[in-house]
Amino acid sequence: MSALPRTMTRPHAAAEPLPRRIAVLGFARSGRALAEALVERGVSVAVADVRSEKELSGVEELRRRGVEFFLGDSGTEFLEGADWLAVSPGVPLTVPPVAAARERGIPVLAEVEIAFRIAEAESPGENRWVAITGTNGKSTTTAWIAEILKRAGRPVALAGNIGSPLSGFLETRESRDFVCELSSFQLEAIDRFRPHVAVLTNITPDHLDRYADFSDYAAAKARIFENQEPADFAVVNADDPASAAIEVPSRRVLFSRRGRPETRGAAAWVEGGEIIWGEGNSRRSVVAASELALPGAHNLENAMAVLAAAECLATPAAAILDTLTRFEGLPHRSQLVASSGGVRWVDDSKGTNVDATAKSLEGYPDGSVILILGGRDKHGDFAALADLVGKRARLVLTIGEAAGTIEAALAGRATVERLFTMEQAVARAREVAKPGDTILLSPACASFDQYKNFEERGRHFAALARAAAAAE
Repeated sequence: MSALPRTMTRPHAAAEPLPRRIAVLGFARSGRALAEALVERGVSVAVADVRSEKELSGVEELRRRGVEFFLGDSGTEFLEGADWLAVSPGVPLTVPPVAAARERGIPVLAEVEIAFRIAEAESPGENRWVAITGTNGKSTTTAWIAEILKRAGRPVALAGNIGSPLSGFLETRESRDFVCELSSFQLEAIDRFRPHVAVLTNITPDHLDRYADFSDYAAAKARIFENQEPADFAVVNADDPASAAIEVPSRRVLFSRRGRPETRGAAAWVEGGEIIWGEGNSRRSVVAASELALPGAHNLENAMAVLAAAECLATPAAAILDTLTRFEGLPHRSQLVASSGGVRWVDDSKGTNVDATAKSLEGYPDGSVILILGGRDKHGDFAALADLVGKRARLVLTIGEAAGTIEAALAGRATVERLFTMEQAVARAREVAKPGDTILLSPACASFDQYKNFEERGRHFAALARAAAAAE
């Protein structure tokens, strides 16, 4: 397989200059970073946000630099004179300002799309772009790839949905490896964004409160490949039917837990407890699955996606092996936060959908888990968890808005106690836990009924768990 060179030399089309005026919808992290980058480049910027000024930070600073703000219920006045509308990831494309922009013929573009254009215009053909999406595992995979490239001595920008807006890296105008986690929301509004290596971890039902159906959601995920060219790479989960069915214009690289995929191209797979990398008649053992830094079936998949991406980027084998076996992982993703008396407390607050919770549970022995489920229902099929929960969990504690729905879905298959708050769930878990148990927060739900985000929920659980463990 011909991998990407360590420095890009492939030609790019001539850069299109930025327009005179850009409207920005949403002033969270991405909107603010983009507004700052645009002002720095002489673009006139108008920002709209439904929140008031006292709820936002950085307004006065940017106002002094010429940015116009339309806050609260300001309608569509901010679109006047705009050449583009930039939307932040959390803004649905169904809101009235987006519809108004389209009626006026104003292109609607994601923050990541505009930042990509700026970076390519300022360092044409010199950056390497790696993009990762998927329902589950994308954050861990993104951070793992970035860490490998850093250990290989590459300049790396870890950006996107993982927490640092791509626009925030435009302060310095230098070439580097941009490693970007992209949500389906961000992919909805790309236009020319082209990753040299695009990774799709999986597609399972999620965000069905925002999309018409699963096929609509899957189509948004598939957009990660649409601007690729034949010399680029598409790293795809061969075990996931929705992912494997996507046609790509680039070189397909597969990975599988079930053995060698049927492909003429390069692939990563598990065989005899080893992760193998091969193409054609060539193959080599990379690492034993038991030696991976992060445990669990889901992290085995993540590791193979990471390996495939690193190989496509011509990364030295030593950096790959070192990082696969020593990466520390990310908070709130199957993270051990406390242990006492033979009882382990694990924070998987990022498990916000049914499939994520299922993959987390797969790594535990039967009957060893006290499982905390619940939060805001994202229209997930909780009944799909019934068999696995019945095997792995000896008790399920439900919290939040979805508690009743989950209890009904698991009726007769698992022992379920309905509670209301995290404090109640942790107290009950401590009361019934015995040596060998794992108390696992993997909610299969969003956090917004009781928390600002999954991070706040995870931190709350971890604090309660540490206090409970210390009291033993």
